Amino acid sequence: MATDSANDELAWGLTEPTEFSAFYEVEVAGLTSFLIRRVVDVEVALELMAETFAQAYLSRYKFRGTSAPEAHAWLYSIAINQAKMFFRRAKVERKALRRVGLDAPTASDHEAQILLDRAELGDLRAHVRDAVGELSAEQRDALELRIVDELPYEVVATRLAISEPAARARVARGLKALADTLTPSIITEEP
Repeated sequence: MATDSANDELAWGLTEPTEFSAFYEVEVAGLTSFLIRRVVDVEVALELMAETFAQAYLSRYKFRGTSAPEAHAWLYSIAINQAKMFFRRAKVERKALRRVGLDAPTASDHEAQILLDRAELGDLRAHVRDAVGELSAEQRDALELRIVDELPYEVVATRLAISEPAARARVARGLKALADTLTPSIITEEP
């Protein structure tokens, strides 16, 4: 196979272990940073990265693309789904890892710091701080009580002297406003 650039090396079907291994080597660093920016926890991001590659490996025969951008998009869609499942159930299932006999990677403190630096969390924190500052005082207070303090909606409502449905609505509106503001700024910037 002739290639014009390093990215063109991904213009194959990913079905052979050597092809998938090369795909892993090209994508692992960027995908890990992408996931760290989403979950803001190195260990969880490493686990999600491993789960993403395990799922990709198990479903590699379903990949129908023929180019590096298609393979990249396919992998990141798997990663996004893994992150969504993590947030829904608050822990990562290890089903695919067990099926292929892998353990989730771990990082030393030094490795974790390198990964955190690579993910540029300082910039992300600044974006979040700015976005929170743009919320109404009511939304900020509701988010602080519910998200930061992790209080149940009943307590949030009591502290804000509003009904529970109103507390839920304020939190939902605040989260939506943050998502609308932050999504463009945290979309992965590929290395």
